[in-house]
Amino acid sequence: MQIIKTIQFALIACALFSAPTLVQAASNGSDYEEVSYDDLLNELSAKKNTIARKSESSFDDVRLHAGIGYANSFTNISTHNQNFNRHANGIQLSLGMDLFSPNWYSEGVFKNYGVTSSGNEEMTLRELDLKIGYTNRLESIWSYSISSGLSNRFLRFSDSSKGIHVDETTPSLIVSTGFSAQVHKHLSIGAELSAHTAMVNSTSDKNSFDFAFRLNTSL
Repeated sequence: MQIIKTIQFALIACALFSAPTLVQAASNGSDYEEVSYDDLLNELSAKKNTIARKSESSFDDVRLHAGIGYANSFTNISTHNQNFNRHANGIQLSLGMDLFSPNWYSEGVFKNYGVTSSGNEEMTLRELDLKIGYTNRLESIWSYSISSGLSNRFLRFSDSSKGIHVDETTPSLIVSTGFSAQVHKHLSIGAELSAHTAMVNSTSDKNSFDFAFRLNTSL
Protein backbone atom coordinates (compact mmCIF):
# COMPACT_ATOMS: atom_id res chain seq x y z
CA MET A 1 0.00 0.00 0.00
CA GLN A 2 2.81 2.38 0.83
CA ILE A 3 4.41 1.72 -2.58
CA ILE A 4 1.12 2.52 -4.36
CA LYS A 5 0.78 5.85 -2.49
CA THR A 6 4.38 6.71 -3.34
CA ILE A 7 3.79 6.01 -7.03
CA GLN A 8 0.57 8.15 -7.02
CA PHE A 9 2.41 11.05 -5.39
CA ALA A 10 5.23 10.82 -7.98
CA LEU A 11 2.74 10.84 -10.87
CA ILE A 12 0.92 13.90 -9.49
CA ALA A 13 4.23 15.76 -9.00
CA CYS A 14 5.37 14.98 -12.55
CA ALA A 15 2.06 16.17 -13.94
CA LEU A 16 2.30 19.44 -12.06
CA PHE A 17 5.89 20.20 -13.13
CA SER A 18 5.43 19.17 -16.78
CA ALA A 19 2.24 21.28 -17.34
CA PRO A 20 2.66 24.83 -18.75
CA THR A 21 3.01 27.50 -16.13
CA LEU A 22 -0.30 29.34 -15.77
CA VAL A 23 -0.80 32.90 -14.61
CA GLN A 24 -4.12 34.19 -13.44
CA ALA A 25 -4.89 37.69 -14.74
CA ALA A 26 -7.62 39.56 -12.95
CA SER A 27 -10.29 41.07 -15.18
CA ASN A 28 -13.48 42.96 -14.27
CA GLY A 29 -13.19 42.52 -10.51
CA SER A 30 -13.86 38.86 -9.64
CA ASP A 31 -13.53 37.37 -13.17
CA TYR A 32 -10.26 35.65 -14.08
CA GLU A 33 -8.68 34.52 -17.35
CA GLU A 34 -5.94 31.92 -17.45
CA VAL A 35 -2.98 32.98 -19.65
CA SER A 36 0.16 30.98 -20.32
CA TYR A 37 3.49 32.50 -19.40
CA ASP A 38 4.61 32.64 -23.06
CA ASP A 39 1.39 34.39 -24.15
CA LEU A 40 1.83 36.95 -21.38
CA LEU A 41 5.39 37.71 -22.54
CA ASN A 42 4.26 38.08 -26.15
CA GLU A 43 1.46 40.45 -25.15
CA LEU A 44 3.80 42.62 -23.09
CA SER A 45 6.34 42.70 -25.96
CA ALA A 46 3.61 43.76 -28.44
CA LYS A 47 2.46 46.59 -26.15
CA LYS A 48 6.05 47.76 -25.75
CA ASN A 49 6.54 47.90 -29.53
CA THR A 50 3.26 49.80 -29.97
CA ILE A 51 4.27 52.41 -27.40
CA ALA A 52 7.70 52.76 -29.04
CA ARG A 53 6.13 53.38 -32.46
CA LYS A 54 3.74 55.98 -31.06
CA SER A 55 6.60 57.79 -29.33
CA GLU A 56 8.44 58.30 -32.62
CA SER A 57 8.03 61.82 -33.99
CA SER A 58 5.86 62.30 -37.06
CA PHE A 59 8.59 64.57 -38.41
CA ASP A 60 10.89 61.56 -38.92
CA ASP A 61 9.26 60.86 -42.30
CA VAL A 62 8.99 64.50 -43.45
CA ARG A 63 11.22 65.41 -46.39
CA LEU A 64 12.59 68.87 -47.14
CA HIS A 65 12.81 70.17 -50.71
CA ALA A 66 15.02 72.85 -52.23
CA GLY A 67 15.41 73.92 -55.82
CA ILE A 68 16.73 76.40 -58.33
CA GLY A 69 15.32 77.25 -61.73
CA TYR A 70 15.36 79.43 -64.81
CA ALA A 71 12.07 81.36 -65.05
CA ASN A 72 10.32 83.31 -67.80
CA SER A 73 7.40 85.66 -67.21
CA PHE A 74 4.94 87.06 -69.77
CA THR A 75 3.22 89.97 -68.02
CA ASN A 76 0.17 92.00 -69.04
CA ILE A 77 0.47 95.62 -67.86
CA SER A 78 -2.55 97.91 -68.16
CA THR A 79 -1.91 101.59 -67.43
CA HIS A 80 -2.72 105.01 -68.94
CA ASN A 81 -5.43 103.36 -71.04
CA GLN A 82 -2.82 101.20 -72.73
CA ASN A 83 -1.91 97.51 -72.56
CA PHE A 84 1.67 96.26 -72.63
CA ASN A 85 2.66 92.60 -72.92
CA ARG A 86 6.22 92.27 -71.74
CA HIS A 87 8.62 89.36 -71.28
CA ALA A 88 11.29 89.00 -68.58
CA ASN A 89 13.53 86.16 -67.49
CA GLY A 90 15.48 85.43 -64.32
CA ILE A 91 16.14 82.88 -61.63
CA GLN A 92 13.95 81.30 -58.99
CA LEU A 93 14.74 79.70 -55.63
CA SER A 94 12.35 77.35 -53.86
CA LEU A 95 12.10 75.74 -50.44
CA GLY A 96 9.40 73.37 -49.28
CA MET A 97 8.46 70.37 -47.14
CA ASP A 98 6.10 67.40 -47.14
CA LEU A 99 2.79 67.81 -45.34
CA PHE A 100 3.06 64.45 -43.49
CA SER A 101 2.59 62.65 -46.83
CA PRO A 102 4.84 61.94 -49.82
CA ASN A 103 2.10 63.37 -52.09
CA TRP A 104 1.18 66.67 -50.40
CA TYR A 105 3.66 69.49 -49.90
CA SER A 106 4.00 73.20 -49.14
CA GLU A 107 6.43 75.45 -50.96
CA GLY A 108 7.78 78.98 -50.99
CA VAL A 109 9.28 80.35 -54.21
CA PHE A 110 11.22 83.58 -54.78
CA LYS A 111 11.65 84.78 -58.37
CA ASN A 112 13.94 87.61 -59.41
CA TYR A 113 13.62 88.76 -63.03
CA GLY A 114 16.10 91.59 -62.64
CA VAL A 115 15.90 94.67 -64.89
CA THR A 116 14.72 94.47 -68.49
CA SER A 117 15.39 97.48 -70.74
CA SER A 118 14.29 98.18 -74.31
CA GLY A 119 14.50 101.65 -75.85
CA ASN A 120 12.82 104.08 -73.47
CA GLU A 121 11.24 101.30 -71.44
CA GLU A 122 12.53 99.70 -68.27
CA MET A 123 10.91 96.95 -66.20
CA THR A 124 11.90 95.43 -62.86
CA LEU A 125 9.98 92.42 -61.56
CA ARG A 126 10.27 90.26 -58.43
CA GLU A 127 7.85 87.73 -57.03
CA LEU A 128 7.20 85.74 -53.84
CA ASP A 129 4.88 82.69 -53.96
CA LEU A 130 3.45 80.53 -51.16
CA LYS A 131 1.74 77.37 -52.41
CA ILE A 132 0.28 74.04 -51.38
CA GLY A 133 0.58 71.26 -53.92
CA TYR A 134 -0.06 67.63 -54.78
CA THR A 135 2.34 65.34 -56.65
CA ASN A 136 2.13 61.74 -57.81
CA ARG A 137 3.99 59.24 -59.98
CA LEU A 138 2.99 58.84 -63.63
CA GLU A 139 5.21 55.98 -64.71
CA SER A 140 8.85 55.00 -64.51
CA ILE A 141 10.80 58.09 -63.35
CA TRP A 142 8.11 60.64 -64.32
CA SER A 143 5.83 62.54 -61.92
CA TYR A 144 3.32 65.37 -62.20
CA SER A 145 2.35 68.13 -59.78
CA ILE A 146 -0.42 70.68 -59.33
CA SER A 147 -0.36 73.52 -56.81
CA SER A 148 -2.15 76.71 -55.86
CA GLY A 149 -1.64 79.59 -53.46
CA LEU A 150 -0.91 83.28 -53.07
CA SER A 151 1.66 85.42 -54.81
CA ASN A 152 3.04 88.90 -54.17
CA ARG A 153 4.49 90.60 -57.27
CA PHE A 154 6.69 93.70 -57.12
CA LEU A 155 6.58 95.54 -60.44
CA ARG A 156 8.29 98.68 -61.68
CA PHE A 157 7.60 99.76 -65.23
CA SER A 158 8.43 103.04 -66.92
CA ASP A 159 8.44 104.54 -70.41
CA SER A 160 10.09 107.97 -70.46
CA SER A 161 8.78 108.79 -73.94
CA LYS A 162 5.16 108.35 -72.83
CA GLY A 163 5.47 109.62 -69.28
CA ILE A 164 4.51 106.26 -67.80
CA HIS A 165 5.76 105.21 -64.39
CA VAL A 166 4.38 102.25 -62.44
CA ASP A 167 5.66 101.12 -59.04
CA GLU A 168 3.23 98.64 -57.50
CA THR A 169 2.96 95.60 -55.24
CA THR A 170 0.15 93.28 -56.32
CA PRO A 171 -1.31 90.32 -54.40
CA SER A 172 -2.34 87.58 -56.82
CA LEU A 173 -3.76 84.10 -56.99
CA ILE A 174 -1.44 81.53 -58.55
CA VAL A 175 -2.14 78.13 -60.08
CA SER A 176 0.71 75.90 -61.27
CA THR A 177 1.20 72.54 -62.93
CA GLY A 178 4.30 70.71 -64.03
CA PHE A 179 6.17 67.47 -64.50
CA SER A 180 9.54 66.15 -63.40
CA ALA A 181 11.90 63.23 -63.86
CA GLN A 182 13.61 61.56 -60.87
CA VAL A 183 17.18 61.21 -62.17
CA HIS A 184 18.59 60.32 -58.75
CA LYS A 185 17.28 59.30 -55.35
CA HIS A 186 17.53 62.91 -54.13
CA LEU A 187 17.52 64.82 -57.44
CA SER A 188 14.88 65.64 -60.08
CA ILE A 189 14.59 67.94 -63.08
CA GLY A 190 11.42 69.27 -64.67
CA ALA A 191 9.34 72.16 -65.96
CA GLU A 192 6.45 74.14 -64.52
CA LEU A 193 3.76 76.43 -65.94
CA SER A 194 2.07 79.04 -63.72
CA ALA A 195 -0.77 81.52 -64.15
CA HIS A 196 -1.36 84.64 -62.02
CA THR A 197 -4.42 86.82 -61.69
CA ALA A 198 -4.58 89.98 -59.60
CA MET A 199 -6.73 89.95 -56.44
CA VAL A 200 -7.31 93.71 -56.61
CA ASN A 201 -8.62 95.92 -59.43
CA SER A 202 -6.50 98.99 -58.69
CA THR A 203 -3.31 97.60 -60.19
CA SER A 204 -1.52 97.73 -63.51
CA ASP A 205 -0.20 94.15 -63.14
CA LYS A 206 -3.40 92.38 -64.21
CA ASN A 207 -2.24 88.87 -65.02
CA SER A 208 0.77 86.89 -66.20
CA PHE A 209 1.98 83.47 -67.30
CA ASP A 210 5.28 81.99 -66.11
CA PHE A 211 7.31 79.10 -67.43
CA ALA A 212 10.25 77.67 -65.52
CA PHE A 213 12.82 74.89 -65.79
CA ARG A 214 13.53 73.45 -62.33
CA LEU A 215 16.26 71.46 -60.61
CA ASN A 216 15.08 70.07 -57.25
CA THR A 217 16.65 68.12 -54.44
CA SER A 218 14.95 66.28 -51.56
CA LEU A 219 16.40 65.37 -48.17
